[in-house]
Formats: sequence, structure tokens, C-alpha cells
Amino acid sequence: MKVVQIVPRLNWRDAIGDDALAIDDALRDAGYQSEIMCVSAHESLESRAKPFDAALFEPQDLAILHHASYNPLIGQVANLPCRRGILYHNITPSKYFVGYDPVVCANLLVGRYQIKKYAPKMDFAWGVSQYNCAELVRYGVDKSRVQTLPILFQSENVAVEPDETLARQLASHAGTKLLFVGRVSPNKKHEDIIKVYWHVLRHDPLAKLYLVGNWKGMEKYYAKLKGFCADLKLADDQVVFTGSVSEEEKAAYLANADALVCMSEHEGFCVPLIEAMRSDLPIVAYAAAAVPETLGDNGLLFARKHFASMARAVKRVREESDFRTQVLQKQCAQLTAFENSDPKGRLLHLVEQETRLLERA
Repeated sequence: MKVVQIVPRLNWRDAIGDDALAIDDALRDAGYQSEIMCVSAHESLESRAKPFDAALFEPQDLAILHHASYNPLIGQVANLPCRRGILYHNITPSKYFVGYDPVVCANLLVGRYQIKKYAPKMDFAWGVSQYNCAELVRYGVDKSRVQTLPILFQSENVAVEPDETLARQLASHAGTKLLFVGRVSPNKKHEDIIKVYWHVLRHDPLAKLYLVGNWKGMEKYYAKLKGFCADLKLADDQVVFTGSVSEEEKAAYLANADALVCMSEHEGFCVPLIEAMRSDLPIVAYAAAAVPETLGDNGLLFARKHFASMARAVKRVREESDFRTQVLQKQCAQLTAFENSDPKGRLLHLVEQETRLLERA
């Protein structure tokens, strides 16, 4: 019996790719025969995966398909001769990409059609958040077959040391340092983060905003954001688009910022919130999609995008030590609850549960 994860592409430093790798590590550590199959893989990860081949599956195997967009393998997985299921990372609504990338729009539309068509036919369906699980049920999956499996983290990405040179550079800046971590994508609403920053400037003219993330494939959206900054007369050294950074550089940004601002309107989980909580970084966030679930009631969650109020929250966590301590204590409680939920143990429980069902078949 082997457990096989299936992804269309195994990407390096990608939320789904990282999750698949962490699951693979956890299964191997627990003594399972674990594999990852894909259509393609990043060159640095080719040794961790093999090409998908339906002929390699046997009745006693367990197949887990990661799904977040158009998936060329979903039809084949649904017809495998073994026990098979979906791990659902959610699908960003295509409306956010209209005018930026018609191919991405089409892939997201098809991906949502696929989840509605194939998820009810699978033996089980897991979601990385309760928000995702509720969507699976709405799409017709029997509630008894839907369970939550939170994102797993690779150990080497959790305890990384900050880049010393960058950390010194950031620490030397006297003004407020706002941060967002995540790819430059329209659903993440970078323009609204910039609006919060613009209000922060009224309190602190030395403030800087660091937008950490790659914009590859979203050049039109990136150009729009740069144009928006120009309209507001914001210089490149005020709103800093870092592009892709190393794990060490990301750790330096997380360790030296005053607040992480998240204005995203669609997240199936939102890994950077966990990273910020682990870095004792206060979070100011818009309460959309799975963000309230990941952050809990313990961050500075806003039901409306009132930019001036969010800017005042940033000012408070920077200037009022007691308030900052209260926010961090609440975030720490939420992080503890997440880690005590033991995602690795949850994975092993779910796999064991499916294994028992296989043995009875």
C-alpha cells in the first residue's frame, strides 16, 4: 500500500507545493510508502516527484489530489482503481483576473467546474480550512466524507534565521514599517494595502511599505499598482516591491516590521498569517474568506475596509506597548491553538482512517 499525492505541477516555494512536500515528509517519517506524482516539477524538486501514471496505482493504494485551479489530472484520478480523494485549497474567483490574464480566468473557471463535477465522486474530500470544507459540501460532497486537514509546514521553513544584512538595514529605519507577504495578485488587493499605508503616512511621514512577493505572470496588475503609487506621489523607496525573496530574507522582513497588513478578499487559508504570528508580528487584516478562521478573533480584524481606522490600528500597535502586548498575546493564543491542533497528527489520523476503510473493502 502506498499513499500518492498528485499535483499538476510541483512548484518550489509555493503554498500547495510546500504542503505536498511536508505531507510527504510526515508520511515517510510515520513509515508509509509515500510518493508525489505530477505533470511537471520545478528543477530543484524533480527528485521528489515522478510523472503521473494511472497504470501504477493498485487497489490498495490511497490517492490524494491537490486542487486549486484547472487540473488536467482530475478526471483520471476520479477513475483510479484505488481509494481516491481531493485535498481542496480553494479556487480564487476568476473575476479578480479579468483584464489581467484571460488564461488564468479560464483556468479558474474550469477548476471550479471540475471541483463541482468530480469532488462528489471521490471517496473522501479534505479541505485545508473549514471555509473550504463548507464549500465542498455546497458543491454536493456528502458531509460525512468531508474533513479538515490544515496546511502542514516544512520544518526547515519554520525555524529559518533572518538574513543578517537585510535585518540590519531594516532595523536602521526609524519610521513605521508595514509589510505584506504574498504573490502580487489582484485578489490580494495590494492597492488597498497602499491605501492603508497612505493614511499611515499622515501619522508618520517616514513610514515605509514592503510588499514581499513575486509578480511573474501578473505584470499588468503590477504596472497598475506602480501607476497607482505614482498617482499618489509615492516613491519607489516608500512602497517597496521586493519581488521574490529567499526564506532568510522573508524572515528578516517578518522580524523587523511593525505590522503585517492583509487586505486580501480571497484566501483558502493564508499561510503568511501563521508566519507573522510565529514572528510576533501584529496583524491588521480584512475579515474575508478563510482569514478570520486562520487568524481567529485575536488579531485586528476589520469587517469593513475603513483605511483610516486600519492606519490608526497600525499606529497603536507601534506606539502603545500595552496595546501591542495585548494583540500579540491574543495572536499567540491563536497560534498555540493551531499548533495544538497538530496538523501532522491530523494527517496521520485521516490516512489511517482511509487505510482501515481500504482493508474492509
